[in-house]
Amino acid sequence: MHQERHQERRAAWAVLAPAVMLLLAGCGAAEPDPTAASAPTSPATTAPTSPVATAPSSTPPSSPSSASPAARKPADGRRLAACSDAKCEVEVSTGDVIRFNARAMRKAGFGDLKVKSIRENKIVYTLASGGATFTQPGPDDTANVNGISLTLVRTEGKRAVIRIGAPKRGEMSVTLGPDGSMQVTT
Repeated sequence: MHQERHQERRAAWAVLAPAVMLLLAGCGAAEPDPTAASAPTSPATTAPTSPVATAPSSTPPSSPSSASPAARKPADGRRLAACSDAKCEVEVSTGDVIRFNARAMRKAGFGDLKVKSIRENKIVYTLASGGATFTQPGPDDTANVNGISLTLVRTEGKRAVIRIGAPKRGEMSVTLGPDGSMQVTT
């Protein structure tokens, strides 16, 4: 199961990487249709638009996406300022902006991180510098971006719990250069 999820995330990031590059280059790219994954009525006849927009049939029942009384509170609650050093676990909503201090910005390689949208098991961010937009497709999905990791812990309706910290070994890593270049490693 873990190996299967890892392969799905690698495929999602492999598809996502060229889109990020286009955005950084200023060419723009369309965001995947958020309704594509939410139409469970005929999965056998619907062709997915990308690996990011699809989820394995076994994931939704076991995912902690819905709020439950037993869900652990994020370590830093709603205190977004706790993320200024690029080390936090917070609850975010659409429109929230995480502002990094100067040291964290150098480590991250980009400025503020804005939460563009939250849907079941998915969060979309916009990076302030360059305007790149990227999606994390599921609970416990981790993306190493430059010198930090972004983890979508869970979604709860219109809110999500995210964790920002040091890069994690074994996860897909994207290095964004100041000139718009990008390197993806696995």
